[in-house]
Amino acid sequence: MNTTTSQDGTILAYEIAGSGPPLVYITGACCHRTFAPVRQDVKVFATRFRILSYDRRGRGGSGDRQPWSLEREVEDVEAMIDALGGSAFLYGHSSGAIIALEAARELGARVLGSVLYDASWVADSAEAETYAALRDEVDGLVERGKGGAAIRRFLGGIGMPRVFTTMLPLLPGWRRMRALAPTLRYDMALTASPPQPGVAAGIASPLRVLVGEKSPASLHAVATSVAGDAGLTPRTVPGQDHMVDARVLLPELLALVPKGAV
Repeated sequence: MNTTTSQDGTILAYEIAGSGPPLVYITGACCHRTFAPVRQDVKVFATRFRILSYDRRGRGGSGDRQPWSLEREVEDVEAMIDALGGSAFLYGHSSGAIIALEAARELGARVLGSVLYDASWVADSAEAETYAALRDEVDGLVERGKGGAAIRRFLGGIGMPRVFTTMLPLLPGWRRMRALAPTLRYDMALTASPPQPGVAAGIASPLRVLVGEKSPASLHAVATSVAGDAGLTPRTVPGQDHMVDARVLLPELLALVPKGAV
């Protein structure tokens, strides 16, 4: 594990693996760099990229200075890009895709290109209203120190099967996941409203907007909206749901890289 410091003084933990074009991996909710699915993704990506995975603020080995904001998350991405030498490709999953897109907007030429997978904004005002009620429930549970219940309520509220959320406390890694409950506030703030018109307009670096074939219809609607802003068509990844197989995703990442650079 390595550490660096973001602009507001937050200590950020990260790891680098592999060789090739530099790539920053930005995770979504309820995980960080030491979780088994993230480790597996990194293992695959490291076959072709110099991949940096990091603990977003409030998670794992990273600090959590307040106040939180999307701008602070983008500053954290910039610190990760610095750790890779000053420029990098970005891969953002779920709420991490929202951070990746904002970083591509704000950091200019330092971002060489971005892949967004299942960017998890709510799709419309009706979904935003339902999500606001869920957000209030989760926030209340966190406030009362009921981190485990908050995680389970969040995952159930976004569509995870009841049998899965019921079994979570019995699974390896539950203690680490439960500790992430306060950061649900960050991910839910990122995703609480539909993407603003023009959110992807004017991004100069290459952009690929992906959605899993088996992912919820609302994520397909979001992908269509975001890609349309950039004058693109979203790419539906065959056979995949929200937890995409890194082996399927790798060619999508490589498509960003100029020929001869890999």
